[in-house]
Amino acid sequence: MPYNLRLDNYAVGFPAILLTIVFVLYCQSLVSKRLGAEAITKCHQVGSTYLQVVGTFYAVLLGLIVVDAMTKFQNAQTSVDNEVASIIAIYSSAERFPIQRRHLEELTKGYTKEIIDIELPMMDNTGKFDPRAREISLEILKTVKNIEPITENQKAMFSMLLSETSDFLIARRERTKAANFGEPGIEWLILIVGGIITVVLTFFFTIECHGIHLVMRGLVTLIILMSLYLTYLFGSPFAGDLKVSLAPYNLVFDFANSTLGKPYEDSKIEQEKSSPTEVQQTVHDSELRKNIRKVRK
Repeated sequence: MPYNLRLDNYAVGFPAILLTIVFVLYCQSLVSKRLGAEAITKCHQVGSTYLQVVGTFYAVLLGLIVVDAMTKFQNAQTSVDNEVASIIAIYSSAERFPIQRRHLEELTKGYTKEIIDIELPMMDNTGKFDPRAREISLEILKTVKNIEPITENQKAMFSMLLSETSDFLIARRERTKAANFGEPGIEWLILIVGGIITVVLTFFFTIECHGIHLVMRGLVTLIILMSLYLTYLFGSPFAGDLKVSLAPYNLVFDFANSTLGKPYEDSKIEQEKSSPTEVQQTVHDSELRKNIRKVRK
């Protein structure tokens, strides 16, 4: 993706579309003057057949690629939602493990801050991910794997925590992959060449009113360019003016700021061992699982 052009910004993309339409209309005028109305009229019958074949093929191809780009965009939003839900789950589950709790909370908060301050702007400008954020995510995995659950509640929560950590890494991978891979270059080549051929074929038609003909030609060019531009925008879900909502990361960071370091009633393993209210702890864990499911929805 040519990030230096910044066509994914509306202030650049829409003027580029208008300039392209003006150029096409200028080319039409040159062709009309060069060939003359009589010669162009003789091309109507054959040109109509060719335009029907090429136009139908191009419309189907463009429609399929636009749908594919929209699907990728939606998948990118899903990966963000899944990553955020897993971060919250890891952060919330950490309170059940007093020894690693503080470290896990600081790691998840630091990771979210790194995403907001460094990685998201980097993905917007260059399409690349932040190596530091990747290191923090691996440190979270390492910390979770080093946990040795003691009580039955901790054993139950550890299984859930390990699963959420795995989901977190998978969601991160899907998000960074969506930023690195837009539409393949060969697709763009076919779309652009097909669009040019379709527009050029319309040059071999004419009507008596030249002004109306220019308007019709401009509308045809506009719909093709807008479809291409839509594909371009959906192909880069983390860059430009049309991108997935990144507000969930801010919500996680605010949540971490408001709860980081708050005391937990069973913050010592000895207290947890001797606690007579094991049922209450189980209820607490069940409520935590319900909250995580709500976040995912």
